Amino acid sequence: MHFNRYILLFLFLDLWAACSLYAQTEADLLVERLMEQLAEELTEDFDFSELAERLEFYRQHPIDLNRTDGSELRELGFVPQLFIDRLLEHRSRSGKFVAPYELQTLEGLDTGLLRFLLPYVTVGASPSLSDVRAGQLLTEGTHDLMVRYGRTLQRREGYKITDPARSRYLGSADQVFTRYRFHFGHDLQVSLNAKKDAGEAFFTGAQRGGFDFYSGSVYVKNQRWLKGLVVGDYTLQFGQGLALWTGLGFGKGSMVQSVSKQATGLQPYTSSNEVLFLRGTAATLAFGHLLFTPFVSRRWLDGSIDYDEEGQRIVGVIGQTGLHRTPTEVANRGSVLQWTYGANAQYEYRRLRIGATAYRMRLDATIQPQGLLRNQYAFHGNNLWNASVYYNYSWRGIYLFGEAAHSLGSGTAFANGLIASLHPHLSLALHYRNYGRDYYSFFSQGIAEGSGVVNERGFYSGLVYHPGRSVEWVLYTDFFRFPWLRYRVDAPSQGADLLTQFTYTWYKKANVSIRYRHRQRGENASAEGPHHVVVDVFRQQLRVNGQYKLGDVWSMRNRVELTRYRKEGDATEIGWMVYQDIIFKPMNGNLSGNARIALFSTPGYNSRIYAFENDVLYAYSFPLYHNDGVRAYVNLRYRFGRKMDVWLRYATFIYRGVEEVGSGLDAIEGNQRSDVRVQWRWQF
Repeated sequence: MHFNRYILLFLFLDLWAACSLYAQTEADLLVERLMEQLAEELTEDFDFSELAERLEFYRQHPIDLNRTDGSELRELGFVPQLFIDRLLEHRSRSGKFVAPYELQTLEGLDTGLLRFLLPYVTVGASPSLSDVRAGQLLTEGTHDLMVRYGRTLQRREGYKITDPARSRYLGSADQVFTRYRFHFGHDLQVSLNAKKDAGEAFFTGAQRGGFDFYSGSVYVKNQRWLKGLVVGDYTLQFGQGLALWTGLGFGKGSMVQSVSKQATGLQPYTSSNEVLFLRGTAATLAFGHLLFTPFVSRRWLDGSIDYDEEGQRIVGVIGQTGLHRTPTEVANRGSVLQWTYGANAQYEYRRLRIGATAYRMRLDATIQPQGLLRNQYAFHGNNLWNASVYYNYSWRGIYLFGEAAHSLGSGTAFANGLIASLHPHLSLALHYRNYGRDYYSFFSQGIAEGSGVVNERGFYSGLVYHPGRSVEWVLYTDFFRFPWLRYRVDAPSQGADLLTQFTYTWYKKANVSIRYRHRQRGENASAEGPHHVVVDVFRQQLRVNGQYKLGDVWSMRNRVELTRYRKEGDATEIGWMVYQDIIFKPMNGNLSGNARIALFSTPGYNSRIYAFENDVLYAYSFPLYHNDGVRAYVNLRYRFGRKMDVWLRYATFIYRGVEEVGSGLDAIEGNQRSDVRVQWRWQF
């Protein structure tokens, strides 16, 4: 479909960028870097709005350096605990900050970190609930209402089927998301979300109540001994994520310091993801240096219910998609009741934090996985107790952290590590993990190569070198072993993950980076035989990324990426992708936007490539590039004064040499898939 025209257009844009003598500045380089690190470990359709919303909130309501205890800085997701400890110690020793740029006096400060941090911090008093009356909240608080609509323009197979005996989509292709926020400074937040996914019914059938998913919470904090209180949906993050960590969590990536997880404790849940949260009430109480967080949660989960010989309810797996489009998905909706309750206690004194967590998870159905050999150590039952102890401590440029967890009656999990400033320009990170094959937790997100905190041992080491404010070199290696069988791996296996990245930055002008990543893991051979043989699978990735500014209004961004997949007995796959972005963002104009055109070619799914895409506010996309084709999108934003915004997005894939896009109920006739999205926001 006019494929050559797209190639010519791409070459023209790339030549225009290459001939420019200007360099580019990144408006949201931090957000992109954080999002890409998350996306490498999560699914294509995962909602990243929780982190995006948090960063946007603190950009509009900066953190007071003279008031914070460090918890708000941890919420940003990119500020190392070692730096937070130095900040608090400096304030205690030298008095209050006079201006944010005083942070430059802190020992060991990375100029790149300072550049990212400055938009999110301030010096000055912020409003507090203790200073106002109830009647002032509505007049002095801020309201934020947002409505988002989207759909795929081509009709998928699941919407064409009318036979009630066949699997099909019961609702329309429309996607609708409504979001409301109320804030009074940092101390009060009311959140409401409502979402309908494509294919789900809306005010009909199984969703007579309208949206398929509702979420909400009221959050109050910083009220004397009440450090935080959430009624509704919330997340809990403690230690290194071995026992209890809900919401988003960073894994391995180019930000080496994220190997030490930044626990935020109790937070309201604001994402539209229908998993990874608790529902009920929780509070954090402060008694001097001791923090105590009791919590209780009651949630309905998805699962396919069956009955054993004694008539007891059993379920094979708990659903994790949150989708209720087909008759089967609707039948599995909310079939399992989950109760979770427990408490966390944490002692904080200067640079030392020690904590302990204990909780019980109980289901009204018994989990009974398939009788496969790899499931010999999988969780069976409907009741689980978890407990853990953790610590972190900083001393003279060294940050130590760790956690030990135990699922009562079964296994244990351990993680320990350190981050050390070996030199003003050189930092080291080490992390050792040992997760038992019979350790269980439904809420764990520790550093891991596998899909959970179970059946893994590994040692991670990373270096970050900053010879100057313009250069950064990152290197990490991670060697791991799986002592027991896994999905598609019918024997104990081992592997390695290596990443190196070099970045050069022209201050406020440009950024260029070169990344190489090599991954090796064991997997069952593709050839059929009486027994599965485990062979090595190699994935290699080479990426060159550049961003540069053409002037005060126009910026450019481009990337070239190669990927190589090799597995014994299979054909080697080599894929590539190149894209060119144009960013239009005038300082005082009402209209702004960005666009991309990309070419890609991958022989199959194994050599697929993911790439960050700009989207409407709080929505970030990481589509899957595979087969041969063109990817293009355009985003536009128009501001109606200071309180109202409208976003428009059009994105399309055009594939070469195919007659059908997708498979199963998602199949589309033809070689093109196009999506549109409209978003409206009103702040008042």
